[in-house]
Amino acid sequence: MVRELSLEAVEFLSGEAAGRELEALATGGLEPLATLQRLRRRWGEDEAAWLFDQARLRRRAAAKFPAAARMLFEAEALEQASSWPVARWRARRFFAPWRRVADLGAGIGGDALALAEAGKRVLAVERDPVRAALLRYNAAALGLAERLEVVVGDWRGLDLRLPAFADPARRRRGRRSVRLGEMEPPLADLLALAERVPALLVKLAPALDKAELPAGAAAGFVSLGGELKEALLGLGGLASPQPWAEVLPAGVGLRGPEAAAPLAPPSGYLYEPDPAVIRAGLVGRLALELGAALLAERVAYLTAPACRPSPLAGCWRILRHGPYRLKELRRWLRELDARSVNVKRRHSPVDPAELAAALPRGGAGPEATVFLTRLRGRPWMLLAVAAG
Repeated sequence: MVRELSLEAVEFLSGEAAGRELEALATGGLEPLATLQRLRRRWGEDEAAWLFDQARLRRRAAAKFPAAARMLFEAEALEQASSWPVARWRARRFFAPWRRVADLGAGIGGDALALAEAGKRVLAVERDPVRAALLRYNAAALGLAERLEVVVGDWRGLDLRLPAFADPARRRRGRRSVRLGEMEPPLADLLALAERVPALLVKLAPALDKAELPAGAAAGFVSLGGELKEALLGLGGLASPQPWAEVLPAGVGLRGPEAAAPLAPPSGYLYEPDPAVIRAGLVGRLALELGAALLAERVAYLTAPACRPSPLAGCWRILRHGPYRLKELRRWLRELDARSVNVKRRHSPVDPAELAAALPRGGAGPEATVFLTRLRGRPWMLLAVAAG
């Protein structure tokens, strides 16, 4: 269990001696008992725990922050922090017109640092003094301290007039929540703020209920490496009446409104839209852009006689398809001599992991993908290989 940080802990971890110890901990294993015993012999009980926890957090943070080895973290704030590529893209995409920007609920600084790196002067507001101290340390470690002003407090008590980014806390009574009224601060407070600032961008949980969005407002959805990362709601000068999707790192987007696409049986190739496109409700619009059709209503698989490569969707060549029968699927894979098998599903009750474990593999043939869905009122299977 990670020990709760204090200002005393941050002061200790910010010191040169602790920095050297953390550098040493960056290599090799972190077996808890042995590592803590060694650290306790040199440091006190608390210091050993702070060092050990920070070494583990740095390793965890490396997936989000390229400079994690120079930064300090707090567990919950790290979990909520934006991935660095997303934060950098957002800073340049939305805040290019302004020289000064406020980051409200700045946490350990992921978004504030990205804004500063993009050349902005940043007012970073964070009401937790420990996280604010971590933010100051991280800004200095990355050479961005001169661009950030860190204010400890609740931004609702400030007379803000700057374009702003807000990342509300999405935990309630220790549990993650996607309800907009249960954020802290709640959506109502953010809507009030939007009335007096030039523009406001709010980071939301991608699983939000779109019916809770303000009337006339649409959210955008961002993915990174095929993983859905966040939803964004623009207000004021950043408001969007249409849903949109952005696929990173390609930096390719798709904007609504949604469009009606034709239905067609499997024909040559299958597209699986990126999760940002699916969550934005733009599968039909993507189908029209790709010259494709929907396999079935409310099923996010597309089909087309030819493959047009796009970062917005994966593309597979359909080898066979038909009603779902496990025995027949096994025969197909044996005949293909598949080296490995992935299973994907939409509107199918079959568990992908259980099915994959029951399928033949290990041959000299290609990597195969099995798509499970529902067509013509029946469970359906499609055997495919990656296009190109």
